[in-house]
Amino acid sequence: MLDQVIQELARFLNITLEEARQRVEQYNAGVAAERWRETQPDGRQGVEAFYKDTEYYLYELIPWNYASDSFNKRVSPLFFYHNKKILELGAGIGSLDIALTYAGNQVTYCDISDRLTAFANQRFQDRGFSIPQVKDLTGLHDFDMVVAIDFFEHIHPDALPGLLKEISSVLKDDGFLYHRSTWGRQETYPMHFDHSSCFNKLAKDAGLSLRENGDLVKGSQTEGVQIGIPVLGDLPDEVFYSFLEMKKPRGTRLTKVKGVSADIARNEIINKIEKDWIFFMDSDQTFHPESLMRLLSWDLPIVSGLYFKTPGKPVPHCYRFSHTDESESQAYAPLTEEVFDFVNRYQDEVTQGQPAIVLPAHKGDLLECDGVGGGCLLIHRRVFEAIEPPYFKYTDGTAGGEDFYFCRKVQEAGFKIFVDPGVICGHKQKDMVGTRHFLSWISKGEYEYPWE
Repeated sequence: MLDQVIQELARFLNITLEEARQRVEQYNAGVAAERWRETQPDGRQGVEAFYKDTEYYLYELIPWNYASDSFNKRVSPLFFYHNKKILELGAGIGSLDIALTYAGNQVTYCDISDRLTAFANQRFQDRGFSIPQVKDLTGLHDFDMVVAIDFFEHIHPDALPGLLKEISSVLKDDGFLYHRSTWGRQETYPMHFDHSSCFNKLAKDAGLSLRENGDLVKGSQTEGVQIGIPVLGDLPDEVFYSFLEMKKPRGTRLTKVKGVSADIARNEIINKIEKDWIFFMDSDQTFHPESLMRLLSWDLPIVSGLYFKTPGKPVPHCYRFSHTDESESQAYAPLTEEVFDFVNRYQDEVTQGQPAIVLPAHKGDLLECDGVGGGCLLIHRRVFEAIEPPYFKYTDGTAGGEDFYFCRKVQEAGFKIFVDPGVICGHKQKDMVGTRHFLSWISKGEYEYPWE
Protein backbone atom coordinates (compact mmCIF):
# COMPACT_ATOMS: atom_id res chain seq x y z
CA MET A 1 0.00 0.00 0.00
CA LEU A 2 2.86 2.41 0.82
CA ASP A 3 4.35 1.89 -2.66
CA GLN A 4 0.97 2.51 -4.28
CA VAL A 5 0.57 5.88 -2.53
CA ILE A 6 4.10 6.92 -3.53
CA GLN A 7 3.18 6.12 -7.13
CA GLU A 8 0.09 8.30 -6.72
CA LEU A 9 2.30 11.11 -5.36
CA ALA A 10 4.68 10.86 -8.34
CA ARG A 11 1.78 11.22 -10.74
CA PHE A 12 0.35 14.13 -8.74
CA LEU A 13 3.66 16.04 -8.70
CA ASN A 14 4.57 14.97 -12.24
CA ILE A 15 7.94 13.62 -11.10
CA THR A 16 9.59 10.22 -11.41
CA LEU A 17 8.72 7.42 -9.04
CA GLU A 18 12.28 7.38 -7.73
CA GLU A 19 12.22 11.10 -6.94
CA ALA A 20 8.87 10.76 -5.15
CA ARG A 21 10.25 7.86 -3.12
CA GLN A 22 13.34 9.88 -2.15
CA ARG A 23 11.24 12.84 -1.00
CA VAL A 24 9.16 10.58 1.23
CA GLU A 25 12.06 8.55 2.61
CA GLN A 26 14.32 11.55 3.23
CA TYR A 27 11.69 13.73 4.89
CA ASN A 28 11.76 14.14 8.67
CA ALA A 29 9.67 16.15 11.11
CA GLY A 30 12.54 18.57 11.64
CA VAL A 31 11.95 20.13 8.22
CA ALA A 32 8.54 21.56 9.12
CA ALA A 33 9.79 22.42 12.61
CA GLU A 34 12.68 24.46 11.19
CA ARG A 35 10.35 26.35 8.83
CA TRP A 36 8.07 27.12 11.77
CA ARG A 37 10.99 28.52 13.75
CA GLU A 38 12.12 30.58 10.76
CA THR A 39 8.70 32.11 10.01
CA GLN A 40 7.45 32.39 13.62
CA PRO A 41 3.73 32.50 12.68
CA ASP A 42 1.91 35.07 14.76
CA GLY A 43 -1.67 34.70 15.90
CA ARG A 44 -4.48 32.63 14.50
CA GLN A 45 -4.15 33.89 10.92
CA GLY A 46 -0.40 33.28 10.86
CA VAL A 47 -0.86 29.69 12.03
CA GLU A 48 -3.55 28.98 9.44
CA ALA A 49 -1.38 30.51 6.70
CA PHE A 50 1.48 28.18 7.66
CA TYR A 51 -0.69 25.10 7.13
CA LYS A 52 -2.37 26.42 3.98
CA ASP A 53 0.91 26.98 2.15
CA THR A 54 3.22 24.14 3.18
CA GLU A 55 3.83 21.12 0.96
CA TYR A 56 5.85 19.22 3.58
CA TYR A 57 2.89 17.24 4.86
CA LEU A 58 2.55 15.47 1.51
CA TYR A 59 5.76 13.63 2.38
CA GLU A 60 5.17 13.27 6.11
CA LEU A 61 1.66 11.85 5.97
CA ILE A 62 2.31 8.98 3.55
CA PRO A 63 4.53 6.92 5.91
CA TRP A 64 2.54 8.14 8.93
CA ASN A 65 -0.72 6.83 7.44
CA TYR A 66 0.62 3.61 5.96
CA ALA A 67 3.65 2.51 7.98
CA SER A 68 2.97 3.70 11.52
CA ASP A 69 1.69 1.37 14.24
CA SER A 70 0.84 4.44 16.32
CA PHE A 71 -1.48 5.81 13.64
CA ASN A 72 -3.11 2.40 13.13
CA LYS A 73 -3.87 2.13 16.85
CA ARG A 74 -5.41 5.59 16.85
CA VAL A 75 -7.79 4.89 13.97
CA SER A 76 -8.54 1.15 14.35
CA PRO A 77 -11.62 1.64 16.62
CA LEU A 78 -13.22 3.67 13.82
CA PHE A 79 -13.54 0.58 11.65
CA PHE A 80 -16.23 -0.78 13.99
CA TYR A 81 -18.57 1.83 12.47
CA HIS A 82 -20.63 1.41 9.31
CA ASN A 83 -23.42 3.34 7.57
CA LYS A 84 -22.46 6.49 9.49
CA LYS A 85 -22.20 10.10 8.34
CA ILE A 86 -18.64 11.13 9.25
CA LEU A 87 -16.70 14.40 8.97
CA GLU A 88 -12.90 14.25 9.20
CA LEU A 89 -11.05 17.41 10.25
CA GLY A 90 -7.45 17.88 9.11
CA ALA A 91 -8.02 15.03 6.68
CA GLY A 92 -4.63 15.45 4.97
CA ILE A 93 -4.06 13.11 2.05
CA GLY A 94 -7.45 11.42 2.56
CA SER A 95 -6.21 8.00 3.71
CA LEU A 96 -8.69 7.59 6.57
CA ASP A 97 -11.57 8.90 4.45
CA ILE A 98 -10.81 6.25 1.84
CA ALA A 99 -10.80 3.48 4.45
CA LEU A 100 -14.03 4.71 6.08
CA THR A 101 -15.71 4.92 2.67
CA TYR A 102 -14.70 1.34 1.89
CA ALA A 103 -16.30 0.41 5.25
CA GLY A 104 -19.62 1.75 3.99
CA ASN A 105 -19.74 5.20 5.60
CA GLN A 106 -20.71 8.57 4.09
CA VAL A 107 -17.59 10.70 4.56
CA THR A 108 -16.85 14.42 4.20
CA TYR A 109 -13.22 15.62 3.93
CA CYS A 110 -12.11 18.90 5.56
CA ASP A 111 -8.63 20.47 5.33
CA ILE A 112 -7.43 24.04 4.78
CA SER A 113 -4.38 23.07 2.66
CA ASP A 114 -5.02 23.46 -1.07
CA ARG A 115 -2.13 21.13 -1.88
CA LEU A 116 -3.27 18.30 0.38
CA THR A 117 -6.88 18.72 -0.76
CA ALA A 118 -5.89 18.43 -4.42
CA PHE A 119 -3.86 15.26 -3.80
CA ALA A 120 -6.65 13.72 -1.75
CA ASN A 121 -9.13 14.53 -4.53
CA GLN A 122 -6.95 12.74 -7.09
CA ARG A 123 -6.89 9.68 -4.81
CA PHE A 124 -10.69 9.77 -4.37
CA GLN A 125 -11.25 10.02 -8.12
CA ASP A 126 -8.88 7.12 -8.78
CA ARG A 127 -11.14 4.95 -6.61
CA GLY A 128 -14.40 6.27 -8.01
CA PHE A 129 -15.35 7.97 -4.74
CA SER A 130 -17.40 11.20 -4.68
CA ILE A 131 -16.23 12.43 -1.27
CA PRO A 132 -17.23 16.06 -0.60
CA GLN A 133 -14.29 18.35 0.26
CA VAL A 134 -14.70 21.48 2.39
CA LYS A 135 -12.41 24.09 3.94
CA ASP A 136 -14.61 24.90 6.96
CA LEU A 137 -17.82 23.73 8.67
CA THR A 138 -20.18 26.30 7.16
CA GLY A 139 -23.55 24.75 6.23
CA LEU A 140 -22.70 21.26 7.53
CA HIS A 141 -25.11 19.38 9.82
CA ASP A 142 -26.39 16.03 11.14
CA PHE A 143 -23.11 14.12 11.38
CA ASP A 144 -22.96 10.94 13.45
CA MET A 145 -19.34 11.63 14.25
CA VAL A 146 -16.54 14.10 13.71
CA VAL A 147 -13.04 12.60 13.53
CA ALA A 148 -9.89 14.57 14.37
CA ILE A 149 -6.62 12.62 14.41
CA ASP A 150 -3.58 14.70 15.51
CA PHE A 151 -5.53 17.82 14.62
CA PHE A 152 -6.33 19.99 17.65
CA GLU A 153 -2.68 20.49 18.63
CA HIS A 154 -2.33 22.50 15.40
CA ILE A 155 -5.18 24.88 16.30
CA HIS A 156 -4.30 28.30 17.73
CA PRO A 157 -5.76 28.83 21.25
CA ASP A 158 -7.84 31.79 20.02
CA ALA A 159 -9.57 29.55 17.46
CA LEU A 160 -10.24 26.54 19.70
CA PRO A 161 -13.40 27.64 21.63
CA GLY A 162 -15.25 28.68 18.48
CA LEU A 163 -14.16 25.56 16.60
CA LEU A 164 -15.51 23.25 19.32
CA LYS A 165 -18.86 25.07 19.20
CA GLU A 166 -18.94 24.64 15.43
CA ILE A 167 -18.22 20.92 15.83
CA SER A 168 -21.07 20.61 18.31
CA SER A 169 -23.42 22.37 15.89
CA VAL A 170 -22.68 19.97 13.00
CA LEU A 171 -23.26 16.84 15.13
CA LYS A 172 -26.69 15.29 15.51
CA ASP A 173 -27.97 14.56 19.01
CA ASP A 174 -25.92 11.70 20.49
CA GLY A 175 -23.28 12.19 17.78
CA PHE A 176 -19.73 12.40 19.04
CA LEU A 177 -16.27 13.82 18.48
CA TYR A 178 -13.55 11.16 18.17
CA HIS A 179 -10.18 12.83 18.66
CA ARG A 180 -6.67 11.59 19.29
CA SER A 181 -4.37 14.49 20.09
CA THR A 182 -0.67 14.77 20.93
CA TRP A 183 -0.30 17.60 23.40
CA GLY A 184 3.18 18.92 24.00
CA ARG A 185 6.43 17.52 22.52
CA GLN A 186 7.45 21.10 21.78
CA GLU A 187 11.09 20.20 21.20
CA THR A 188 10.16 18.04 18.19
CA TYR A 189 6.98 19.84 17.16
CA PRO A 190 7.24 23.54 18.06
CA MET A 191 4.07 24.13 16.04
CA HIS A 192 2.02 22.09 18.55
CA PHE A 193 -0.20 23.89 21.06
CA ASP A 194 -0.78 22.20 24.41
CA HIS A 195 -4.53 22.41 25.10
CA SER A 196 -4.50 19.57 27.64
CA SER A 197 -5.47 21.75 30.62
CA CYS A 198 -8.50 23.37 28.97
CA PHE A 199 -9.69 21.11 26.15
CA ASN A 200 -12.36 19.10 28.00
CA LYS A 201 -13.65 22.24 29.75
CA LEU A 202 -14.00 24.08 26.42
CA ALA A 203 -15.70 21.01 24.91
CA LYS A 204 -18.17 20.93 27.80
CA ASP A 205 -18.92 24.62 27.27
CA ALA A 206 -19.68 23.74 23.65
CA GLY A 207 -22.25 21.10 24.70
CA LEU A 208 -19.99 18.05 24.42
CA SER A 209 -19.78 15.63 27.36
CA LEU A 210 -16.75 13.44 28.01
CA ARG A 211 -17.26 9.69 27.68
CA GLU A 212 -15.07 7.11 29.45
CA ASN A 213 -13.16 6.20 26.28
CA GLY A 214 -12.32 9.84 25.55
CA ASP A 215 -15.05 10.57 23.00
CA LEU A 216 -17.02 13.80 23.43
CA VAL A 217 -20.76 13.27 22.98
CA LYS A 218 -23.46 15.77 22.09
CA GLY A 219 -26.46 15.57 24.43
CA SER A 220 -29.54 13.57 23.50
CA GLN A 221 -32.97 12.79 24.93
CA THR A 222 -32.78 9.11 23.94
CA GLU A 223 -29.33 8.16 25.08
CA GLY A 224 -28.07 4.82 26.27
CA VAL A 225 -28.77 1.14 26.15
CA GLN A 226 -30.51 -1.16 28.61
CA ILE A 227 -28.26 -4.12 29.45
CA GLY A 228 -30.16 -7.14 30.72
CA ILE A 229 -28.57 -10.06 32.57
CA PRO A 230 -30.65 -13.10 33.59
CA VAL A 231 -29.01 -14.77 36.63
CA LEU A 232 -29.98 -18.02 38.35
CA GLY A 233 -27.62 -17.71 41.33
CA ASP A 234 -25.00 -15.14 42.17
CA LEU A 235 -23.60 -12.98 39.39
CA PRO A 236 -20.29 -14.59 38.34
CA ASP A 237 -17.15 -12.49 38.53
CA GLU A 238 -16.43 -12.98 34.81
CA VAL A 239 -19.60 -11.33 33.56
CA PHE A 240 -19.45 -8.66 36.29
CA TYR A 241 -15.98 -7.55 35.18
CA SER A 242 -17.03 -7.80 31.52
CA PHE A 243 -19.86 -5.37 32.27
CA LEU A 244 -17.55 -2.96 34.11
CA GLU A 245 -14.92 -2.96 31.35
CA MET A 246 -17.37 -2.78 28.45
CA LYS A 247 -17.52 0.51 26.53
CA LYS A 248 -21.10 1.77 26.78
CA PRO A 249 -23.06 4.73 25.43
CA ARG A 250 -23.75 7.49 27.91
CA GLY A 251 -26.84 6.76 30.02
CA THR A 252 -26.59 2.96 29.80
CA ARG A 253 -28.71 1.19 32.42
CA LEU A 254 -28.26 -2.32 33.90
CA THR A 255 -31.26 -4.53 34.69
CA LYS A 256 -30.59 -7.83 36.44
CA VAL A 257 -33.26 -10.46 37.12
CA LYS A 258 -32.30 -13.47 39.22
CA GLY A 259 -33.82 -16.67 40.55
CA VAL A 260 -36.25 -17.40 37.68
CA SER A 261 -36.02 -19.28 34.39
CA ALA A 262 -34.39 -17.54 31.43
CA ASP A 263 -37.63 -16.91 29.53
CA ILE A 264 -39.30 -15.23 32.52
CA ALA A 265 -36.14 -13.24 33.27
CA ARG A 266 -35.83 -11.96 29.70
CA ASN A 267 -39.51 -10.95 29.58
CA GLU A 268 -39.17 -9.09 32.89
CA ILE A 269 -36.13 -7.22 31.58
CA ILE A 270 -38.05 -6.19 28.45
CA ASN A 271 -41.00 -5.02 30.55
CA LYS A 272 -38.62 -2.67 32.38
CA ILE A 273 -37.12 -1.20 29.22
CA GLU A 274 -36.43 2.55 29.37
CA LYS A 275 -34.00 2.87 26.47
CA ASP A 276 -34.04 2.39 22.72
CA TRP A 277 -31.93 -0.76 22.82
CA ILE A 278 -31.82 -3.95 24.89
CA PHE A 279 -28.51 -5.81 25.08
CA PHE A 280 -28.74 -9.27 26.66
CA MET A 281 -25.60 -10.61 28.36
CA ASP A 282 -25.70 -14.17 29.66
CA SER A 283 -24.08 -14.70 33.05
CA ASP A 284 -21.96 -17.70 31.93
CA GLN A 285 -20.08 -15.68 29.29
CA THR A 286 -17.28 -13.14 28.98
CA PHE A 287 -17.34 -10.13 26.66
CA HIS A 288 -14.68 -8.02 24.96
CA PRO A 289 -14.87 -4.31 25.96
CA GLU A 290 -15.73 -3.29 22.37
CA SER A 291 -18.56 -5.86 21.93
CA LEU A 292 -21.55 -3.59 22.54
CA MET A 293 -20.25 -0.59 20.58
CA ARG A 294 -19.43 -2.83 17.63
CA LEU A 295 -22.93 -4.34 17.55
CA LEU A 296 -24.48 -0.87 17.84
CA SER A 297 -22.39 0.30 14.88
CA TRP A 298 -24.41 -1.88 12.48
CA ASP A 299 -27.68 -0.08 13.36
CA LEU A 300 -29.72 -3.27 12.79
CA PRO A 301 -32.96 -4.17 14.62
CA ILE A 302 -31.54 -7.55 15.72
CA VAL A 303 -27.86 -8.49 15.73
CA SER A 304 -26.00 -10.99 17.85
CA GLY A 305 -22.43 -11.67 18.77
CA LEU A 306 -21.03 -15.17 18.44
CA TYR A 307 -20.35 -17.83 21.03
CA PHE A 308 -19.85 -21.59 20.98
CA LYS A 309 -22.06 -24.19 22.58
CA THR A 310 -20.99 -26.03 25.73
CA PRO A 311 -20.65 -28.82 26.75
CA GLY A 312 -19.87 -31.10 23.82
CA LYS A 313 -18.78 -30.04 20.37
CA PRO A 314 -18.18 -26.25 20.22
CA VAL A 315 -20.68 -25.58 17.44
CA PRO A 316 -21.37 -21.89 16.80
CA HIS A 317 -24.60 -20.85 18.47
CA CYS A 318 -26.17 -19.46 15.27
CA TYR A 319 -28.35 -21.54 12.95
CA ARG A 320 -30.35 -21.72 9.74
CA PHE A 321 -33.39 -23.83 8.98
CA SER A 322 -32.26 -27.13 7.47
CA HIS A 323 -35.50 -29.04 6.89
CA THR A 324 -38.95 -29.79 8.32
CA ASP A 325 -39.20 -33.04 10.28
CA GLU A 326 -42.10 -35.49 10.46
CA SER A 327 -43.83 -33.44 13.15
CA GLU A 328 -43.67 -30.45 10.80
CA SER A 329 -41.28 -28.64 13.12
CA GLN A 330 -38.34 -26.74 11.69
CA ALA A 331 -34.94 -28.32 12.28
CA TYR A 332 -31.83 -26.13 12.53
CA ALA A 333 -28.24 -26.56 11.38
CA PRO A 334 -25.36 -24.50 12.83
CA LEU A 335 -23.45 -22.16 10.50
CA THR A 336 -20.23 -24.06 11.13
CA GLU A 337 -18.59 -23.64 7.72
CA GLU A 338 -19.47 -19.95 7.44
CA VAL A 339 -18.08 -19.18 10.88
CA PHE A 340 -14.93 -21.21 10.20
CA ASP A 341 -14.33 -19.38 6.91
CA PHE A 342 -14.42 -16.07 8.79
CA VAL A 343 -12.46 -16.81 11.97
CA ASN A 344 -9.85 -18.88 10.16
CA ARG A 345 -8.55 -15.62 8.64
CA TYR A 346 -7.45 -14.56 12.11
CA GLN A 347 -5.77 -17.71 13.46
CA ASP A 348 -2.98 -15.80 15.21
CA GLU A 349 -5.39 -13.50 17.02
CA VAL A 350 -7.85 -16.15 18.16
CA THR A 351 -5.44 -18.89 19.19
CA GLN A 352 -3.16 -16.71 21.33
CA GLY A 353 -5.59 -14.37 23.06
CA GLN A 354 -8.55 -14.50 25.41
CA PRO A 355 -11.80 -16.30 24.43
CA ALA A 356 -13.64 -12.95 24.26
CA ILE A 357 -12.34 -10.97 21.26
CA VAL A 358 -13.47 -8.54 18.58
CA LEU A 359 -12.13 -9.11 15.05
CA PRO A 360 -12.30 -6.69 12.09
CA ALA A 361 -15.41 -7.15 9.96
CA HIS A 362 -17.29 -5.46 7.13
CA LYS A 363 -21.01 -5.53 6.51
CA GLY A 364 -20.58 -8.35 4.01
CA ASP A 365 -19.19 -10.53 6.81
CA LEU A 366 -22.48 -10.49 8.74
CA LEU A 367 -24.32 -13.80 8.68
CA GLU A 368 -28.09 -13.84 8.28
CA CYS A 369 -29.57 -16.68 10.28
CA ASP A 370 -32.83 -18.14 11.59
CA GLY A 371 -31.87 -18.87 15.17
CA VAL A 372 -29.42 -17.40 17.69
CA GLY A 373 -28.84 -17.70 21.39
CA GLY A 374 -29.77 -14.83 23.66
CA GLY A 375 -26.38 -14.53 25.34
CA CYS A 376 -24.93 -11.61 23.35
CA LEU A 377 -27.99 -10.18 21.64
CA LEU A 378 -28.76 -6.54 20.76
CA ILE A 379 -32.40 -5.69 19.95
CA HIS A 380 -34.06 -2.36 19.17
CA ARG A 381 -37.23 -1.63 21.13
CA ARG A 382 -39.26 -1.31 17.91
CA VAL A 383 -38.96 -5.09 17.58
CA PHE A 384 -40.88 -5.59 20.84
CA GLU A 385 -43.44 -2.99 19.77
CA ALA A 386 -44.13 -5.08 16.65
CA ILE A 387 -44.79 -8.41 18.40
CA GLU A 388 -47.05 -9.58 21.22
CA PRO A 389 -45.78 -10.86 24.60
CA PRO A 390 -44.51 -13.23 25.77
CA TYR A 391 -41.39 -12.37 23.80
CA PHE A 392 -39.41 -15.36 25.10
CA LYS A 393 -40.97 -18.70 26.02
CA TYR A 394 -39.96 -22.29 26.54
CA THR A 395 -42.14 -24.45 24.26
CA ASP A 396 -42.19 -28.25 24.44
CA GLY A 397 -41.81 -30.15 21.19
CA THR A 398 -40.03 -27.38 19.25
CA ALA A 399 -36.41 -26.91 18.36
CA GLY A 400 -34.31 -24.69 20.60
CA GLY A 401 -35.24 -22.88 23.77
CA GLU A 402 -36.74 -19.53 24.70
CA ASP A 403 -34.33 -17.72 22.39
CA PHE A 404 -35.45 -19.71 19.32
CA TYR A 405 -39.08 -18.97 20.23
CA PHE A 406 -38.16 -15.28 20.05
CA CYS A 407 -36.38 -15.79 16.71
CA ARG A 408 -39.37 -17.51 15.13
CA LYS A 409 -41.67 -14.79 16.41
CA VAL A 410 -39.65 -11.87 15.07
CA GLN A 411 -39.16 -13.53 11.69
CA GLU A 412 -42.94 -13.91 11.38
CA ALA A 413 -43.14 -10.15 12.03
CA GLY A 414 -40.75 -9.52 9.11
CA PHE A 415 -37.46 -8.87 10.95
CA LYS A 416 -34.15 -10.34 9.83
CA ILE A 417 -31.63 -11.75 12.31
CA PHE A 418 -27.91 -11.24 11.87
CA VAL A 419 -24.76 -12.47 13.59
CA ASP A 420 -21.49 -10.54 13.63
CA PRO A 421 -18.89 -13.36 13.56
CA GLY A 422 -16.19 -10.92 14.68
CA VAL A 423 -17.80 -10.25 18.08
CA ILE A 424 -16.92 -13.42 19.96
CA CYS A 425 -17.69 -14.24 23.59
CA GLY A 426 -16.17 -16.77 25.92
CA HIS A 427 -18.74 -19.35 27.06
CA LYS A 428 -18.23 -21.06 30.40
CA GLN A 429 -19.46 -24.44 31.51
CA LYS A 430 -16.75 -26.20 33.49
CA ASP A 431 -14.14 -24.28 31.55
CA MET A 432 -14.17 -21.24 29.28
CA VAL A 433 -14.85 -22.15 25.63
CA GLY A 434 -13.72 -19.85 22.83
CA THR A 435 -12.60 -19.69 19.20
CA ARG A 436 -9.46 -21.75 19.89
CA HIS A 437 -11.66 -24.76 20.72
CA PHE A 438 -13.82 -24.22 17.64
CA LEU A 439 -10.83 -24.06 15.25
CA SER A 440 -9.28 -27.13 16.87
CA TRP A 441 -12.51 -29.05 16.43
CA ILE A 442 -12.93 -28.10 12.75
CA SER A 443 -9.25 -28.48 11.78
CA LYS A 444 -8.31 -31.56 13.82
CA GLY A 445 -11.60 -33.13 14.86
CA GLU A 446 -10.60 -32.50 18.47
CA TYR A 447 -12.14 -30.40 21.19
CA GLU A 448 -10.15 -29.74 24.32
CA TYR A 449 -12.64 -30.18 27.15
CA PRO A 450 -11.87 -31.61 30.58
CA TRP A 451 -15.32 -33.20 30.65
CA GLU A 452 -15.23 -35.23 27.41
